[in-house]
Amino acid sequence: MHETRSGTHAPAQLDWIEQGQQGGVGARQSDTHGPAGGGGYLDECTSDQVWDTAKLRELADMGLPQVWLEVAQDLGYETFIRLWRRLDAAVDLLSDNESMIELQLRRFSSFQRYQRNRFIEALVDLGLGTREIRARVKAELGEELSQGHIGRLVARRRIRA
Repeated sequence: MHETRSGTHAPAQLDWIEQGQQGGVGARQSDTHGPAGGGGYLDECTSDQVWDTAKLRELADMGLPQVWLEVAQDLGYETFIRLWRRLDAAVDLLSDNESMIELQLRRFSSFQRYQRNRFIEALVDLGLGTREIRARVKAELGEELSQGHIGRLVARRRIRA
């Protein structure tokens, strides 16, 4: 393909050229000043957050189950690694072939039940009756317990989870 060009000069758009001839480029322009207070940083991830994200991605790449990836995300990478090392060091948690860590952890509901029972025990110590205790448990914990259930807990002092 052969292209011929005109021998005449085309008119130039000089407004952008004139802006560039103000006595310098960028911050060295004589007529303009930078914003007060400096440029600062954008509200984005810090290098530590980027680094943690990369390290968390490595945990996913090596095949860690999703629940452990979520734990690592919640705790932060460094804290998760400390937890993992501590669990790995517990010989009684190692599987028979020592390639896995086997955990047994009570359900969170058992912790909640334990806390509820400590609350009922404290109300008993304050001298409240079963009706008052039932009302306080419903109001403060959002749990509906029968008076009979509370009565059995109080009578037997079976306030353990």
